[in-house]
Amino acid sequence: MFYLRLREEEVTPKASETTLKGRNLLSHVLRTRYGIEDDPLEIKTHERGKPYLPKHPEIEYNISHSGRYIVLAVASVPVGIDVQEIRITSIDKLGRHVFSDSEYRDFLMSEDRQEAFFRMWVRKEAYIKWTGDGLYRELRELPLDGWFQYITIDRGYYCAIHAGIPLSVEVEEVTLP
Repeated sequence: MFYLRLREEEVTPKASETTLKGRNLLSHVLRTRYGIEDDPLEIKTHERGKPYLPKHPEIEYNISHSGRYIVLAVASVPVGIDVQEIRITSIDKLGRHVFSDSEYRDFLMSEDRQEAFFRMWVRKEAYIKWTGDGLYRELRELPLDGWFQYITIDRGYYCAIHAGIPLSVEVEEVTLP
């Protein structure tokens, strides 16, 4: 997993800027790790929006961003990743809409509801990005099968990666020119 930490003045970039920075991060990793020099990098999307590289079907990837971070997972199998800045929100109400009944009970019983909420949120988001279902599936009803791992990148963020098989996760901060 690779991540790009945005400078303080870029913490709330426009969506188009974040997309460009994510694409630059992907291009950088493909060039430095895989020797792929495609310029421009061709990216297409499956019918439900999951991006892929048509010239390099052996490489799967997924990008997420929140606050100061853009994260990228690259693998040889389908993968999903999500990062979320911890923000104060009405998590009790939102949890009722996105958690299954048993997940909601666990959430209500947890010592730190904010932590419980964001950990489950990033796991569910990484799951739907892995499967390519996007928001076509009801979050409350996700089976959450497969493999996942939480990743620590910063104290104010939660991050999770999901795949069909266990992956060896290496975390690397990337600095782009």
